[in-house]
Amino acid sequence: MPTKQQLELVESIIEGDREELVAALSELIRIPSKRAPSLPGMPFGKACADVLEVAMKRASSMDFETENKDNMLGWAQFGEGEELLAVLAHLDVVPEGEGWSVDPFGAEIKDGYIYGRGTQDDKGPATCALFAMSAIMRAGIKPNKRVRLILGCDEESGSSDIDYYINHCELPGMCFSPDADYPLVNGEKGILRLALKGEFTKNDKLPRILEAHGGDRANIVTPNAHAIVAGFTCTEIEGICKNVETRLGVTINCADCGAAGLDGESAVRIDIAGKAAHAATPEQGNSANTALFEILSLFPLGDNDVKAKLTELSRLLPHGDTRGLALGIAREDEISGELTCNPGIFVLNENGFEATLDIRYPIDAQSDAILNDFRNNVQLLNVSLKTDAPPHYVSPDSALVKGLLRAYTSVTGNEGYCISIGGGTYARAFEGGVSFGCMFPNGDDRMHQADERISIDELILNTRIMARAIINLTCD
Repeated sequence: MPTKQQLELVESIIEGDREELVAALSELIRIPSKRAPSLPGMPFGKACADVLEVAMKRASSMDFETENKDNMLGWAQFGEGEELLAVLAHLDVVPEGEGWSVDPFGAEIKDGYIYGRGTQDDKGPATCALFAMSAIMRAGIKPNKRVRLILGCDEESGSSDIDYYINHCELPGMCFSPDADYPLVNGEKGILRLALKGEFTKNDKLPRILEAHGGDRANIVTPNAHAIVAGFTCTEIEGICKNVETRLGVTINCADCGAAGLDGESAVRIDIAGKAAHAATPEQGNSANTALFEILSLFPLGDNDVKAKLTELSRLLPHGDTRGLALGIAREDEISGELTCNPGIFVLNENGFEATLDIRYPIDAQSDAILNDFRNNVQLLNVSLKTDAPPHYVSPDSALVKGLLRAYTSVTGNEGYCISIGGGTYARAFEGGVSFGCMFPNGDDRMHQADERISIDELILNTRIMARAIINLTCD
């Protein structure tokens, strides 16, 4: 175990790196690394390749061994030994969405906070891990394992990067991901993605819905949705819109508009603004999609079949029901809590509609039973399975868990304990992997929301905790 003087030196180095750490994070924030269509040599688009290149250059300048694996992911490594400890972080981000008071990719600093998409999820924690490793190395501490910071570029869109790592690279003996909460996450709910579809027969009956759309990611509570409906004026539907707006707490704007092929018939565009949140905690948001479902179900449409299917959609996914009660799939257990359900994506055209549901189910639940109960409650619509990531659980008695919790307590002075979450991290892909930080209990969680930010003091505290964790796991 390192001497007291070495541990104090690590702390001193981290504090001395404050400005450089903020500069490094700012450089990453300014790259809008949202997944985009693949390009030659860039499987997740140019921005994701750019942010990985910047991170690898930074790590190399800090004297780490680095490797870029085909722009799927990269890593920075130091230390010697047969065993490998991995820290799992990601550089891709979700779309910025609307409602920001600052440039989401500007890395603006004010009142001790740095703002930008990825400050909390997960560029901030990735930067903390890199500087924690550097402080250990510069303090002359010699771990008995190799320490590898793995930086992925597809965590928010399916984690194909980690699938690539598992199939092509050395598996770690221990790993943790700073992409969730403190004190420590040893349980992650299962993540089920389902499609709920309604098919239409084309016709020209008025009033009719020409198009509707809400959301681009299933793992975000939809902040904005819209529909264009022919055969109405705003005056004619004003009462419905005002009623829904008042009851559901969303903002609804209606504007008369022209639409192609209507031969002079009136049309309206309806825009709904709710509040974004992570799909793991949908109760913290206000879904524009479910508000849209209710409005569409209330319109007196010309096609009775379309009306019936939209009514069923609203019945199955009523506004405010984030637990799957109306779907008949509500569940909970003592370890991980209640099931959550978020219809994150909705698309409607003349052929029908599809809603993509992100369902986080308890560790003790079975996905096939959930799907069966879902289908038993559906009458006019079709349900299909998209993906299913099983729950993940690690014993609180594992050496990894004990070493991490000891680090949390020694640095913060607070009790360390295990929790379970609805979020999914890279840790679930590895046997025995857990999530460790970086959101503190009762912290200001703005992941996947507007004005995402992290305090600079919190960045330093995270770096100190991660340094002590790595020392505990590699120097005992």
